[in-house]
Amino acid sequence: MDKVKLGKEQLKELKYFIYSRGFREPEVMMEILDHFACKVEDKLTENPLLSLQDAIKEAHKEFGYNGFYSIKASLDVFTRRRYKRIYWQEVKKILLSPINLLILLLIGLCVYHSMKWAYNNGFYDSYFNRNIVSSLIILIVVCTELIKFIMLPRNNGRSYHISIANTVNYGNFFLFWFFFPSRKLHSVNEILVISIIAVLCSVYYYITTLAHYKMIKAAHKDYDDFKVLVENENPLQ
Repeated sequence: MDKVKLGKEQLKELKYFIYSRGFREPEVMMEILDHFACKVEDKLTENPLLSLQDAIKEAHKEFGYNGFYSIKASLDVFTRRRYKRIYWQEVKKILLSPINLLILLLIGLCVYHSMKWAYNNGFYDSYFNRNIVSSLIILIVVCTELIKFIMLPRNNGRSYHISIANTVNYGNFFLFWFFFPSRKLHSVNEILVISIIAVLCSVYYYITTLAHYKMIKAAHKDYDDFKVLVENENPLQ
């Protein structure tokens, strides 16, 4: 007996069923559809008298208690691993790039000498009682994170790939905030150590932010490639 092949309208019924189960991202829906359509076709092949709706219900039962969530969970794991790999590849590229190494050196020198200058001359802001250079660096970092916060949610709504990629190494800002020094110092040795720590924190933030940006660009490309492969990215058409 030849295997039943679902037509366009039948596939549309499957898409509505998947959508009704709460899976709205086009990429996720298409991944589920690949598995679901095969099971529905098997059911219709086994019993040609079975209606499409009954075949859909029977096929869905075969996914078990978690239903389609097991497919999405596997897709999440695979996608997150892919972007973690891209992220660390970008970190490696940054560390091997002469231009980025020069930028890192300049950042390090600027932060080191400006922090020492502020500490040695007692330049503290009156409101937070912090080194004014550390306050300026923290302000720049906060502004950078605000820009990311404003821009990325808009992209997350349109792409599963971007939303997953954005969860990779999301804590770089919090690590920077926690370890970046800003308290008052008086000892020469303390000033030297704290200035070096400030350099390391600044270099770390630059590397992780640039690698994160490159990873998000890769996610954008994955989304664009998906749109090319899928004739109509609207999951219900």
